[in-house]
Amino acid sequence: MTFWRLDGIPGSATAVVDQEKGRSFSYDDLRQAADRFAAACGVDGKRLALLFGPSTFETVAAYLGLLRAGHAVQLAPPDLDEVLCHRLVEAYRPDIVWPAACAPEATYSAKDAGEFGHVALALEPYDGAPPDADLAVLLPTSGSLGSPKYVRLTGGNVQANAQSIVEYLGIGPEERALMSLPFSYSYGLSIVNSHLLAGASIAITSRPIVMGGTWDFFRAQGCTSIAGVPPTYHALARTGFLNRDLPTLRTMTQAGGRLAASQVLRFHDYAAQRGVRFFVMYGQTEATARISYLPWDRLPEKAGSIGIAIPRGRLWVDGEAKGPGERGELVYSGPNVMLGYATSRECLAKGDELGGVLRTGDLGYVDDEGFFYVTGRLRRFMKVFGVRMNLDELERALEEECHTSVACVGRDNQLAIVVETREPTVSEKVRTLALQRYHLQPSLFRLEALATLPQNSSGKKDYGALEEAYLEPETNGG
Repeated sequence: MTFWRLDGIPGSATAVVDQEKGRSFSYDDLRQAADRFAAACGVDGKRLALLFGPSTFETVAAYLGLLRAGHAVQLAPPDLDEVLCHRLVEAYRPDIVWPAACAPEATYSAKDAGEFGHVALALEPYDGAPPDADLAVLLPTSGSLGSPKYVRLTGGNVQANAQSIVEYLGIGPEERALMSLPFSYSYGLSIVNSHLLAGASIAITSRPIVMGGTWDFFRAQGCTSIAGVPPTYHALARTGFLNRDLPTLRTMTQAGGRLAASQVLRFHDYAAQRGVRFFVMYGQTEATARISYLPWDRLPEKAGSIGIAIPRGRLWVDGEAKGPGERGELVYSGPNVMLGYATSRECLAKGDELGGVLRTGDLGYVDDEGFFYVTGRLRRFMKVFGVRMNLDELERALEEECHTSVACVGRDNQLAIVVETREPTVSEKVRTLALQRYHLQPSLFRLEALATLPQNSSGKKDYGALEEAYLEPETNGG
């Protein structure tokens, strides 16, 4: 059984609760809506569909309907700037775009899709090679940057990862997850996939998890789990969550970056006092979503660890001869490893380029009990609200727009953008782009202007000097 087929699940069981609509949808409702969306698209053969879906029942139905029809589904943040939307459409030339407003009118026509509003269909079908037969889902690597770099996943990848998550979290039909993460984010999508596979339900909210109304919704719907990235848990700690009584809560999960060991222990204590399980997890979009998890009952003694590999996965430190405690790159293998990357429609015809083995780009070690720890990164990535951001891509985008040299340095949830300019108008343009186009939170980045960016002995940007000057020292928090 695959999660998108919805086989063997009673039709009357609740599949989705949509807070904005104020109603529940059964599995029969979901099946029928999914098939209506696929029929409304009215295209034959394997096609590419690009969804900019918000957090609604219709997005779940559209996603499943396209998978059920055998199409490849590309997911993008619903709040992308219009310029970035059109760049993405231009790079991938999808056959289907939903909502239709995200597609340029010159090359697409809008078609009524009933409760889904309008869907856009390409006026001229793509005449290149069709997508690889196994390609099912494309997920972005850089969140709100609108980068055309995507991860290519098979149906087998997403199904295997969903199955592993069901197993180690023990998800059953009685579970109901509060879904507050974006659908285009692999962590958020994995919640949908795993709960549908288990015949469970998801309660969708588009509101911030820290809002009081969200907890009213949680209680009214009898939700059993919450999921969050490090800033989510920081916000929960600040807003009194640790004093909340949520009788139906059974499971809390955290991924999307490192949460300080002190905070991990605070939430573990909260959970343990209430009979709730708290799981710390590690993953990458390149492995569909999850790579490892820390069993909740080992958390106090292993705070700071990313845990052990998920079921049917294998994790190791590069170089089989490395003993416990020796550092190296973490490498993962499993049935959830992507086919490879894509940057355009032409890339979708490619097959498997990795053979099930993923070099994570993270440095770490394994202890003498087989628990893994991440200590740093090989490449210039950081995570903002759990979504990985490629600093080089952000630099290039800002330099192209502002016609000056830009350096970006960061660690998880703190970013410095340094602009080479003496003109305040240039700095202000960079700030505007960061806030409005790339949706960076004002509290998570600082903007600095220098007459000349520092250079190292090779004449390249001296990122080390910039980190020392503009980033807070990294704490030893796991």
